Amino acid sequence: MPPLADADRALTRRMELAADAAARQVEDTIQRTRTWCVVVAMLMTALYHGHDWWVGWIGVTILVATTTWTRWALLAERGGDRLPLIGTVTLSPPGRRGDRVGVGPTLTLIGAVSMAGDVLAVGVIMANLLLSPDDPIQLLPLLLVLEAATRWGRAGGILGGFGGGAMAAAWAMAVHHRVDADLPPTYLTFRVALFVLVGAMIGNTVQEARLQRRAADAVFNASRDLVATFSLDGELRSVNPACEPVLGYTPEELLGRDRTFLLDPDDLPFGPPDVDRYRREGARMVEVRCVGKDGRLVWIELDLLPDLRSGLVYAIGRDVSDRRRAESELRHRVDHDGLTGVWNRDALLAYLDRMVERGYQPGLVFIDLDRFKEVNDSYGHVAGDRVLAAVADRLCRAASNDGTVGRYAGDEFCIVVDDPDDLEPVTERVRTLLADPIDAGPVHLVVAATLGTAVCRTGDSSESLVDRADRAMYEGKARGPHR
Repeated sequence: MPPLADADRALTRRMELAADAAARQVEDTIQRTRTWCVVVAMLMTALYHGHDWWVGWIGVTILVATTTWTRWALLAERGGDRLPLIGTVTLSPPGRRGDRVGVGPTLTLIGAVSMAGDVLAVGVIMANLLLSPDDPIQLLPLLLVLEAATRWGRAGGILGGFGGGAMAAAWAMAVHHRVDADLPPTYLTFRVALFVLVGAMIGNTVQEARLQRRAADAVFNASRDLVATFSLDGELRSVNPACEPVLGYTPEELLGRDRTFLLDPDDLPFGPPDVDRYRREGARMVEVRCVGKDGRLVWIELDLLPDLRSGLVYAIGRDVSDRRRAESELRHRVDHDGLTGVWNRDALLAYLDRMVERGYQPGLVFIDLDRFKEVNDSYGHVAGDRVLAAVADRLCRAASNDGTVGRYAGDEFCIVVDDPDDLEPVTERVRTLLADPIDAGPVHLVVAATLGTAVCRTGDSSESLVDRADRAMYEGKARGPHR
Protein backbone atom coordinates (compact mmCIF):
# COMPACT_ATOMS: atom_id res chain seq x y z
CA MET A 1 0.00 0.00 0.00
CA PRO A 2 1.40 3.48 -0.85
CA PRO A 3 2.71 5.51 2.12
CA LEU A 4 0.05 8.19 1.54
CA ALA A 5 -2.73 5.63 1.82
CA ASP A 6 -1.16 4.30 5.03
CA ALA A 7 -1.07 7.84 6.41
CA ASP A 8 -4.73 8.41 5.47
CA ARG A 9 -5.75 5.15 7.14
CA ALA A 10 -3.76 6.02 10.28
CA LEU A 11 -5.36 9.47 10.36
CA THR A 12 -8.84 8.01 9.96
CA ARG A 13 -8.10 5.56 12.77
CA ARG A 14 -6.91 8.38 15.04
CA MET A 15 -10.09 10.36 14.34
CA GLU A 16 -12.25 7.34 15.14
CA LEU A 17 -10.39 6.81 18.40
CA ALA A 18 -10.77 10.51 19.24
CA ALA A 19 -14.53 10.39 18.61
CA ASP A 20 -14.85 7.27 20.78
CA ALA A 21 -12.81 8.89 23.53
CA ALA A 22 -15.02 12.00 23.47
CA ALA A 23 -18.18 9.87 23.69
CA ARG A 24 -16.74 7.92 26.60
CA GLN A 25 -15.82 11.15 28.35
CA VAL A 26 -19.41 12.39 28.04
CA GLU A 27 -20.75 9.11 29.42
CA ASP A 28 -18.20 9.13 32.24
CA THR A 29 -19.26 12.66 33.18
CA ILE A 30 -22.93 11.65 33.23
CA GLN A 31 -22.16 8.61 35.39
CA ARG A 32 -20.16 10.68 37.89
CA THR A 33 -23.11 13.04 38.14
CA ARG A 34 -25.51 10.11 38.55
CA THR A 35 -23.42 8.83 41.44
CA TRP A 36 -24.02 12.05 43.32
CA CYS A 37 -27.71 11.90 42.35
CA VAL A 38 -27.90 8.48 44.01
CA VAL A 39 -26.52 9.98 47.22
CA VAL A 40 -29.05 12.84 47.06
CA ALA A 41 -31.87 10.37 46.35
CA MET A 42 -30.91 8.35 49.44
CA LEU A 43 -30.96 11.45 51.63
CA MET A 44 -34.25 12.65 50.17
CA THR A 45 -35.88 9.24 50.64
CA ALA A 46 -34.66 9.07 54.22
CA LEU A 47 -36.08 12.53 54.99
CA TYR A 48 -39.25 12.39 52.83
CA HIS A 49 -40.25 8.74 52.65
CA GLY A 50 -43.62 9.50 51.04
CA HIS A 51 -46.74 7.34 51.34
CA ASP A 52 -44.90 3.99 51.57
CA TRP A 53 -41.26 4.13 52.68
CA TRP A 54 -40.41 0.88 50.92
CA VAL A 55 -41.62 2.20 47.58
CA GLY A 56 -39.20 5.12 47.83
CA TRP A 57 -36.34 2.74 48.54
CA ILE A 58 -37.32 0.67 45.51
CA GLY A 59 -36.62 3.77 43.41
CA VAL A 60 -33.24 4.22 45.12
CA THR A 61 -32.43 0.54 44.56
CA ILE A 62 -33.18 0.93 40.85
CA LEU A 63 -30.78 3.89 40.69
CA VAL A 64 -28.04 2.00 42.54
CA ALA A 65 -28.47 -1.11 40.38
CA THR A 66 -28.44 0.89 37.14
CA THR A 67 -25.39 2.90 38.22
CA THR A 68 -23.49 -0.26 39.22
CA TRP A 69 -24.31 -2.04 35.97
CA THR A 70 -23.35 1.04 33.96
CA ARG A 71 -19.95 1.21 35.66
CA TRP A 72 -19.29 -2.42 34.76
CA ALA A 73 -20.57 -1.84 31.23
CA LEU A 74 -18.19 1.09 30.66
CA LEU A 75 -15.28 -1.06 31.78
CA ALA A 76 -16.38 -3.79 29.40
CA GLU A 77 -16.79 -1.35 26.53
CA ARG A 78 -13.12 -0.44 26.97
CA GLY A 79 -12.17 -4.10 26.83
CA GLY A 80 -12.18 -4.83 30.56
CA ASP A 81 -13.82 -7.49 32.74
CA ARG A 82 -16.79 -9.63 31.77
CA LEU A 83 -20.26 -8.41 32.58
CA PRO A 84 -22.82 -10.31 34.62
CA LEU A 85 -25.40 -10.33 31.83
CA ILE A 86 -23.72 -9.13 28.65
CA GLY A 87 -20.34 -10.68 27.95
CA THR A 88 -17.30 -9.05 26.48
CA VAL A 89 -14.14 -10.31 24.83
CA THR A 90 -10.90 -8.45 24.26
CA LEU A 91 -9.13 -8.49 20.92
CA SER A 92 -5.51 -7.45 21.36
CA PRO A 93 -3.23 -7.53 18.30
CA PRO A 94 0.39 -8.45 19.16
CA GLY A 95 2.31 -5.52 20.59
CA ARG A 96 -0.55 -3.04 20.15
CA ARG A 97 -2.45 -2.72 23.41
CA GLY A 98 -3.80 0.64 22.28
CA ASP A 99 -5.88 -1.06 19.57
CA ARG A 100 -7.92 -3.27 21.91
CA VAL A 101 -11.51 -3.66 20.83
CA GLY A 102 -14.15 -4.41 23.43
CA VAL A 103 -17.02 -6.51 22.14
CA GLY A 104 -19.91 -5.97 24.55
CA PRO A 105 -22.41 -3.24 25.33
CA THR A 106 -21.96 -0.22 23.12
CA LEU A 107 -22.15 3.32 24.42
CA THR A 108 -25.60 3.65 22.85
CA LEU A 109 -26.85 0.59 24.73
CA ILE A 110 -25.25 1.81 27.95
CA GLY A 111 -26.93 5.19 27.56
CA ALA A 112 -30.30 3.60 26.80
CA VAL A 113 -30.16 1.30 29.85
CA SER A 114 -29.00 4.19 32.05
CA MET A 115 -31.81 6.42 30.78
CA ALA A 116 -34.44 3.70 31.18
CA GLY A 117 -33.31 3.03 34.75
CA ASP A 118 -33.48 6.72 35.61
CA VAL A 119 -36.97 7.10 34.09
CA LEU A 120 -38.22 4.08 36.04
CA ALA A 121 -36.64 5.31 39.29
CA VAL A 122 -38.04 8.83 38.91
CA GLY A 123 -41.48 7.39 38.09
CA VAL A 124 -41.43 5.24 41.26
CA ILE A 125 -40.29 8.17 43.43
CA MET A 126 -42.92 10.51 41.99
CA ALA A 127 -45.67 7.89 42.39
CA ASN A 128 -44.74 7.41 46.05
CA LEU A 129 -45.14 11.13 46.69
CA LEU A 130 -48.59 11.52 45.17
CA LEU A 131 -50.28 11.67 48.61
CA SER A 132 -47.69 14.08 50.07
CA PRO A 133 -46.55 16.12 47.10
CA ASP A 134 -43.64 18.51 47.46
CA ASP A 135 -43.05 21.11 44.79
CA PRO A 136 -39.36 20.21 44.18
CA ILE A 137 -40.44 16.75 43.05
CA GLN A 138 -41.75 18.30 39.88
CA LEU A 139 -38.14 19.07 38.90
CA LEU A 140 -37.17 15.39 38.85
CA PRO A 141 -38.23 14.97 35.19
CA LEU A 142 -36.06 17.97 34.37
CA LEU A 143 -33.02 15.95 35.44
CA LEU A 144 -34.01 13.36 32.85
CA VAL A 145 -34.19 16.10 30.22
CA LEU A 146 -30.71 17.28 31.16
CA GLU A 147 -29.34 13.75 30.95
CA ALA A 148 -30.91 13.08 27.55
CA ALA A 149 -29.70 16.41 26.14
CA THR A 150 -26.17 15.86 27.45
CA ARG A 151 -25.96 12.36 26.04
CA TRP A 152 -27.70 12.80 22.67
CA GLY A 153 -27.58 16.53 21.92
CA ARG A 154 -30.45 18.40 20.27
CA ALA A 155 -32.49 15.30 19.40
CA GLY A 156 -32.11 13.95 22.93
CA GLY A 157 -33.07 17.32 24.42
CA ILE A 158 -36.29 17.54 22.39
CA LEU A 159 -37.32 13.92 22.98
CA GLY A 160 -36.33 14.16 26.62
CA GLY A 161 -38.30 17.40 26.86
CA PHE A 162 -41.45 15.70 25.56
CA GLY A 163 -40.94 12.75 27.88
CA GLY A 164 -40.06 14.83 30.93
CA GLY A 165 -42.87 17.30 30.28
CA ALA A 166 -45.35 14.44 29.90
CA MET A 167 -44.18 12.90 33.22
CA ALA A 168 -44.47 16.24 35.00
CA ALA A 169 -47.91 16.90 33.50
CA ALA A 170 -49.14 13.39 34.37
CA TRP A 171 -47.91 13.74 37.95
CA ALA A 172 -49.59 17.15 38.28
CA MET A 173 -52.87 15.74 36.89
CA ALA A 174 -52.77 12.82 39.36
CA VAL A 175 -52.11 15.12 42.31
CA HIS A 176 -54.89 17.53 41.32
CA HIS A 177 -57.28 14.63 40.78
CA ARG A 178 -56.59 13.29 44.27
CA VAL A 179 -57.33 16.66 45.86
CA ASP A 180 -60.28 17.16 43.51
CA ALA A 181 -58.86 20.39 42.06
CA ASP A 182 -59.23 21.69 38.55
CA LEU A 183 -56.15 21.76 36.32
CA PRO A 184 -56.36 24.07 33.26
CA PRO A 185 -55.24 22.42 30.01
CA THR A 186 -53.09 25.47 29.28
CA TYR A 187 -51.04 24.63 32.38
CA LEU A 188 -50.31 21.14 31.09
CA THR A 189 -49.51 22.45 27.62
CA PHE A 190 -47.24 25.12 29.05
CA ARG A 191 -45.44 22.54 31.25
CA VAL A 192 -44.73 20.26 28.28
CA ALA A 193 -43.71 23.18 26.03
CA LEU A 194 -41.40 24.54 28.76
CA PHE A 195 -39.63 21.19 29.15
CA VAL A 196 -39.25 20.84 25.37
CA LEU A 197 -37.86 24.39 25.14
CA VAL A 198 -35.37 23.77 27.96
CA GLY A 199 -34.35 20.45 26.42
CA ALA A 200 -33.91 22.01 22.97
CA MET A 201 -31.81 24.88 24.34
CA ILE A 202 -29.57 22.57 26.35
CA GLY A 203 -29.35 20.12 23.44
CA ASN A 204 -28.30 22.90 21.04
CA THR A 205 -25.66 24.12 23.48
CA VAL A 206 -24.32 20.61 23.96
CA GLN A 207 -24.31 19.95 20.22
CA GLU A 208 -22.40 23.16 19.49
CA ALA A 209 -19.92 22.32 22.23
CA ARG A 210 -19.46 18.86 20.73
CA LEU A 211 -18.88 20.30 17.25
CA GLN A 212 -16.23 22.62 18.63
CA ARG A 213 -14.70 19.77 20.60
CA ARG A 214 -14.76 17.61 17.47
CA ALA A 215 -12.99 20.34 15.50
CA ALA A 216 -10.41 20.74 18.26
CA ASP A 217 -9.90 16.97 18.45
CA ALA A 218 -9.53 16.81 14.67
CA VAL A 219 -6.76 19.41 14.75
CA PHE A 220 -5.19 17.81 17.83
CA ASN A 221 -5.15 14.28 16.43
CA ALA A 222 -4.60 15.03 12.75
CA SER A 223 -1.81 17.58 13.19
CA ARG A 224 1.65 16.44 12.20
CA ASP A 225 3.02 19.00 14.64
CA LEU A 226 3.45 18.02 18.25
CA VAL A 227 0.64 19.42 20.40
CA ALA A 228 0.73 19.13 24.18
CA THR A 229 -0.56 20.82 27.30
CA PHE A 230 1.17 20.90 30.63
CA SER A 231 0.22 22.39 33.98
CA LEU A 232 2.08 25.31 35.51
CA ASP A 233 4.05 22.85 37.64
CA GLY A 234 5.27 21.07 34.49
CA GLU A 235 3.05 17.95 34.47
CA LEU A 236 2.04 16.82 30.97
CA ARG A 237 -1.77 16.73 30.72
CA SER A 238 -2.31 15.88 27.05
CA VAL A 239 -0.12 14.84 24.12
CA ASN A 240 -1.22 14.21 20.54
CA PRO A 241 -0.26 11.11 18.49
CA ALA A 242 2.31 13.08 16.46
CA CYS A 243 4.75 12.75 19.37
CA GLU A 244 5.29 9.03 18.69
CA PRO A 245 6.98 9.24 15.25
CA VAL A 246 9.13 12.16 16.46
CA LEU A 247 10.10 11.10 19.99
CA GLY A 248 9.22 7.41 20.00
CA TYR A 249 6.93 7.72 23.02
CA THR A 250 3.20 7.00 22.86
CA PRO A 251 0.90 9.60 24.46
CA GLU A 252 0.10 7.09 27.23
CA GLU A 253 3.80 6.89 28.12
CA LEU A 254 4.02 10.68 28.52
CA LEU A 255 0.81 11.62 30.31
CA GLY A 256 1.30 12.55 33.95
CA ARG A 257 5.08 12.86 33.68
CA ASP A 258 7.10 16.02 34.20
CA ARG A 259 8.05 17.72 30.96
CA THR A 260 11.74 17.97 31.96
CA PHE A 261 12.12 14.20 31.57
CA LEU A 262 12.02 14.78 27.78
CA LEU A 263 14.63 17.54 27.76
CA ASP A 264 18.36 17.10 27.29
CA PRO A 265 19.90 17.41 30.79
CA ASP A 266 22.65 19.62 29.33
CA ASP A 267 20.14 21.99 27.73
CA LEU A 268 17.17 23.10 29.85
CA PRO A 269 16.49 26.43 28.12
CA PHE A 270 13.35 27.49 29.89
CA GLY A 271 14.04 25.95 33.28
CA PRO A 272 11.25 25.26 35.76
CA PRO A 273 7.79 26.72 35.06
CA ASP A 274 7.74 30.42 35.90
CA VAL A 275 4.22 31.80 36.31
CA ASP A 276 5.47 35.38 36.65
CA ARG A 277 7.40 35.05 33.40
CA TYR A 278 4.36 33.62 31.62
CA ARG A 279 2.31 36.54 32.94
CA ARG A 280 4.98 39.05 31.93
CA GLU A 281 5.97 37.71 28.51
CA GLY A 282 2.86 35.84 27.40
CA ALA A 283 3.24 33.66 24.34
CA ARG A 284 6.78 33.00 23.17
CA MET A 285 8.82 30.63 21.02
CA VAL A 286 11.76 28.53 22.20
CA GLU A 287 13.94 25.81 20.73
CA VAL A 288 14.70 22.83 22.94
CA ARG A 289 16.69 19.64 22.61
CA CYS A 290 14.63 16.60 23.54
CA VAL A 291 15.84 13.08 24.14
CA GLY A 292 13.91 10.48 22.15
CA LYS A 293 13.03 7.06 23.46
CA ASP A 294 15.98 5.61 21.55
CA GLY A 295 18.36 8.14 23.10
CA ARG A 296 18.82 10.36 20.05
CA LEU A 297 18.64 14.14 20.38
CA VAL A 298 15.74 15.87 18.62
CA TRP A 299 15.51 19.63 18.18
CA ILE A 300 11.95 20.88 18.75
CA GLU A 301 10.77 24.42 18.00
CA LEU A 302 7.99 25.19 20.51
CA ASP A 303 5.32 27.87 20.55
CA LEU A 304 4.31 28.27 24.22
CA LEU A 305 0.83 29.70 24.82
CA PRO A 306 0.12 30.13 28.55
CA ASP A 307 -3.48 30.18 29.78
CA LEU A 308 -3.12 31.32 33.39
CA ARG A 309 -6.87 31.16 34.05
CA SER A 310 -6.97 27.44 33.40
CA GLY A 311 -3.51 26.86 34.86
CA LEU A 312 -2.25 25.31 31.61
CA VAL A 313 0.39 26.02 29.01
CA TYR A 314 -0.31 24.94 25.44
CA ALA A 315 2.73 23.88 23.45
CA ILE A 316 2.84 23.44 19.67
CA GLY A 317 6.09 22.00 18.40
CA ARG A 318 7.84 21.09 15.17
CA ASP A 319 10.79 18.81 14.60
CA VAL A 320 13.54 21.10 13.30
CA SER A 321 16.40 18.62 13.66
CA ASP A 322 17.04 18.57 9.89
CA ARG A 323 17.17 22.35 9.79
CA ARG A 324 19.49 22.42 12.81
CA ARG A 325 21.79 19.85 11.22
CA ALA A 326 21.83 21.82 7.97
CA GLU A 327 22.63 25.03 9.87
CA SER A 328 25.35 23.25 11.81
CA GLU A 329 26.87 21.85 8.63
CA LEU A 330 26.72 25.27 7.00
CA ARG A 331 28.38 26.90 10.02
CA HIS A 332 31.03 24.17 9.99
CA ARG A 333 31.73 24.82 6.31
CA VAL A 334 31.98 28.56 6.92
CA ASP A 335 34.23 28.24 9.99
CA HIS A 336 36.38 25.23 9.08
CA ASP A 337 38.97 24.40 6.50
CA GLY A 338 37.57 21.98 3.95
CA LEU A 339 40.72 19.87 3.66
CA THR A 340 41.93 19.52 7.24
CA GLY A 341 38.72 20.05 9.22
CA VAL A 342 40.33 22.57 11.61
CA TRP A 343 39.28 26.20 11.88
CA ASN A 344 40.01 28.45 8.95
CA ARG A 345 41.82 31.77 9.19
CA ASP A 346 38.74 33.97 9.69
CA ALA A 347 37.28 31.75 12.42
CA LEU A 348 40.65 31.56 14.19
CA LEU A 349 41.07 35.35 14.22
CA ALA A 350 37.46 35.83 15.36
CA TYR A 351 38.07 33.42 18.25
CA LEU A 352 41.20 35.33 19.26
CA ASP A 353 39.29 38.62 19.10
CA ARG A 354 36.58 37.26 21.41
CA MET A 355 39.18 36.08 23.91
CA VAL A 356 40.99 39.42 23.89
CA GLU A 357 37.74 41.39 24.23
CA ARG A 358 36.81 39.32 27.30
CA GLY A 359 40.11 40.09 28.97
CA TYR A 360 41.90 36.76 28.40
CA GLN A 361 45.59 36.63 27.46
CA PRO A 362 46.04 33.43 25.42
CA GLY A 363 49.25 32.07 23.97
CA LEU A 364 49.78 31.31 20.30
CA VAL A 365 51.91 28.72 18.51
CA PHE A 366 52.64 29.50 14.84
CA ILE A 367 53.68 26.43 12.80
CA ASP A 368 55.19 26.63 9.30
CA LEU A 369 56.00 23.41 7.41
CA ASP A 370 59.55 23.48 5.99
CA ARG A 371 60.04 22.79 2.26
CA PHE A 372 56.44 21.70 1.84
CA LYS A 373 56.49 22.84 -1.80
CA GLU A 374 58.97 20.05 -2.49
CA VAL A 375 56.40 17.49 -1.37
CA ASN A 376 53.88 18.75 -3.93
CA ASP A 377 56.52 18.98 -6.65
CA SER A 378 57.96 15.52 -5.98
CA TYR A 379 54.91 13.45 -5.09
CA GLY A 380 51.93 15.44 -6.32
CA HIS A 381 49.19 17.48 -4.72
CA VAL A 382 47.27 14.41 -3.52
CA ALA A 383 50.25 13.43 -1.40
CA GLY A 384 50.58 17.02 -0.24
CA ASP A 385 46.92 17.08 0.84
CA ARG A 386 47.42 13.87 2.79
CA VAL A 387 50.37 15.42 4.57
CA LEU A 388 48.41 18.57 5.46
CA ALA A 389 45.50 16.52 6.81
CA ALA A 390 47.84 14.33 8.86
CA VAL A 391 49.67 17.36 10.25
CA ALA A 392 46.36 18.95 11.28
CA ASP A 393 45.32 15.74 13.03
CA ARG A 394 48.60 15.60 14.97
CA LEU A 395 48.35 19.27 15.93
CA CYS A 396 44.85 18.62 17.32
CA ARG A 397 46.27 15.76 19.40
CA ALA A 398 49.08 18.01 20.61
CA ALA A 399 46.64 20.78 21.53
CA SER A 400 44.34 18.28 23.28
CA ASN A 401 42.08 20.20 25.70
CA ASP A 402 44.56 23.03 26.12
CA GLY A 403 44.11 24.76 22.78
CA THR A 404 42.37 25.16 19.43
CA VAL A 405 43.93 24.50 16.00
CA GLY A 406 43.43 26.56 12.86
CA ARG A 407 44.90 26.59 9.35
CA TYR A 408 46.23 30.11 8.83
CA ALA A 409 47.41 29.74 5.23
CA GLY A 410 48.56 27.03 2.80
CA ASP A 411 51.17 25.24 4.93
CA GLU A 412 50.87 27.44 8.03
CA PHE A 413 48.93 26.47 11.14
CA CYS A 414 48.21 28.13 14.48
CA ILE A 415 47.32 26.76 17.89
CA VAL A 416 45.54 29.13 20.27
CA VAL A 417 46.52 28.05 23.79
CA ASP A 418 43.95 29.22 26.32
CA ASP A 419 46.37 29.33 29.29
CA PRO A 420 49.85 30.76 28.58
CA ASP A 421 51.30 28.36 31.16
CA ASP A 422 50.43 25.50 28.77
CA LEU A 423 52.26 27.10 25.86
CA GLU A 424 55.57 25.25 26.33
CA PRO A 425 53.99 21.78 26.92
CA VAL A 426 51.84 22.16 23.80
CA THR A 427 54.90 23.23 21.78
CA GLU A 428 56.87 20.19 22.94
CA ARG A 429 54.01 17.85 22.06
CA VAL A 430 53.86 19.37 18.56
CA ARG A 431 57.58 18.74 18.00
CA THR A 432 57.27 15.17 19.30
CA LEU A 433 54.27 14.25 17.16
CA LEU A 434 55.65 15.80 13.98
CA ALA A 435 58.88 13.80 14.35
CA ASP A 436 57.11 10.59 13.30
CA PRO A 437 56.82 9.75 9.57
CA ILE A 438 53.58 10.58 7.76
CA ASP A 439 51.96 8.24 5.24
CA ALA A 440 51.76 10.39 2.11
CA GLY A 441 50.57 7.55 -0.15
CA PRO A 442 53.54 6.60 -2.31
CA VAL A 443 56.07 7.26 0.48
CA HIS A 444 56.37 7.93 4.20
CA LEU A 445 57.75 11.38 4.93
CA VAL A 446 59.09 13.13 7.99
CA VAL A 447 57.82 16.69 7.73
CA ALA A 448 59.96 19.32 9.42
CA ALA A 449 58.31 22.43 10.85
CA THR A 450 59.43 25.68 12.40
CA LEU A 451 57.52 26.98 15.40
CA GLY A 452 57.11 30.46 16.80
CA THR A 453 55.30 31.40 20.00
CA ALA A 454 53.86 34.55 21.51
CA VAL A 455 51.75 35.48 24.54
CA CYS A 456 48.98 38.06 24.35
CA ARG A 457 49.84 41.37 26.03
CA THR A 458 47.69 44.30 27.07
CA GLY A 459 46.63 46.23 23.98
CA ASP A 460 47.20 43.31 21.62
CA SER A 461 44.72 42.44 18.87
CA SER A 462 44.41 39.14 17.09
CA GLU A 463 46.50 40.47 14.17
CA SER A 464 49.29 41.80 16.39
CA LEU A 465 49.47 38.55 18.37
CA VAL A 466 49.69 36.47 15.17
CA ASP A 467 52.26 38.90 13.77
CA ARG A 468 54.57 38.49 16.80
CA ALA A 469 54.23 34.69 16.68
CA ASP A 470 54.91 34.81 12.92
CA ARG A 471 58.07 36.90 13.43
CA ALA A 472 59.19 34.52 16.17
CA MET A 473 58.74 31.66 13.70
CA TYR A 474 60.88 33.44 11.06
CA GLU A 475 63.54 34.12 13.67
CA GLY A 476 63.54 30.37 14.35
CA LYS A 477 64.01 29.64 10.64
CA ALA A 478 66.96 32.01 10.58
CA ARG A 479 68.57 30.14 13.51
CA GLY A 480 68.29 26.79 11.76
CA PRO A 481 66.04 23.69 11.70
CA HIS A 482 63.99 22.63 14.76
CA ARG A 483 64.78 25.82 16.66
